[in-house]
Amino acid sequence: MAVRGEWRRLVTMLAAPVLLLLAVVVWRLGTDLRATRDHHAVGDGRHPRTYGFDLANLAYPESLLAAGGVPRDGLPTLDRPPLLTPAGVDSLNEAERGKYLVGADRVLGAVVRGEARCWPLRVLDWHEVCLDTLGGAPLAATWSPLTGSAAVYGRAAGGDTLRFGVSGLLLNSNTLLFDRAASPSLWCQLTGEAVAGPRRGERLPRLPAVVTTWEHWRREHPGTTVPAPAPTFKRRYQSRPYLSYRSGGRTRFPSAPLPAAGPLDPLLIVGTTHGRHVLDAARVVREAGPDGVWSGEVNGIAMKFRTAAQAPGEQPAVWTELEFGDGITIYYADRFAWHAFHPEDRLP
Repeated sequence: MAVRGEWRRLVTMLAAPVLLLLAVVVWRLGTDLRATRDHHAVGDGRHPRTYGFDLANLAYPESLLAAGGVPRDGLPTLDRPPLLTPAGVDSLNEAERGKYLVGADRVLGAVVRGEARCWPLRVLDWHEVCLDTLGGAPLAATWSPLTGSAAVYGRAAGGDTLRFGVSGLLLNSNTLLFDRAASPSLWCQLTGEAVAGPRRGERLPRLPAVVTTWEHWRREHPGTTVPAPAPTFKRRYQSRPYLSYRSGGRTRFPSAPLPAAGPLDPLLIVGTTHGRHVLDAARVVREAGPDGVWSGEVNGIAMKFRTAAQAPGEQPAVWTELEFGDGITIYYADRFAWHAFHPEDRLP
C-alpha cells in the first residue's frame, strides 16, 4: 500500500509540470495565431489600395473611395449564428446583467416564405452583415451605420451562393462588402450593386424588409427568431459606437454630390410602380397621429406607416404595414448617402 501511495505521489509530481507546460504551449500557440492573423491583416485602415481588391473597373471615381479605419474583415461577419425565440430572448435578458434586446430597440425584420426573423441594429453595428438562411433562401441582412442604410439581400447570383465579408472600404461613406471568390468583387450595401471586380454591374435581389422595434416585431410575428449574441461581443452590443457621429451632424468620409443641408437626416424612400418618392422620416414621425400612424398618398398610392419615437442620435423606426409583395419597396438611408447614389431623386 505504501509503495502504491508513493507511486501516486510520483505521478502527481510529474504530471503537474507537464500540464503547466501544455498550458504554456496552448497560450503561446493562441498568441502566435493572433499575431499571425494581425500580421496578415489586409488593409492599413488608411489607403484603399492596400486592401488587395482589383479597382481597375471601379464604377465610381476613386476619390469617393475611403478606408474606414479597419482592415479587411476587421468587422467580423455573423455567419449563420444560433437562433433565439422571443422566449429565449427574455431568458437571456433575465440571465444577463445587461439586456440583449428590449422592446424599444430597432430591428431589421424580414419574412421569407412564411418564416420571420429580425436582426437587432445594435448587433449589426459591430458586424454590418449577417449571412443567414430564411425560408430556405440564403440571404444577407446588412446595415451601414455611417449611412443609416438597412437592407436584406438574396445571396444567389449566377448560380452561386455568395458569402460576404466587410471589406473595410467605404464608397460615398457606405459600407462595401466583398464576396469570398478567388477574385472578389466589391458590393455596395445601399444599392446591392457590384461596383468593382468580375461581377461589376450585377445586382443582388433586394428582399422586402422593415426597420421597426422589437416590441412591435415580436407582437406581429410571435414565431420570429433572432440571432443569438456572439459571446465575445456581448458587452459591445450594449454600447452605441455611432452616437457621437450621428449627433455631430456631419459626415466623416468623402461623398459627392452633397445635399444642400441636413446630410444625416434620415430618409424613407418608397419605391412604387410609378417610381421612387423620398420622405423625411423624422417628419413622418412628427406628423403621425397619437397612435403613431402616418397616413398619406405616395405616387397616387394610399400609404400607411407606423412609427416609433426617435431616440437621441438614432434614426426613427418607420415601417409600412402593407403585405410584402404589394409592389412597394422601402429603402432607408441618410440624406447625403441617398443623394450621392441617386442625385436624380427629389429630396424633401
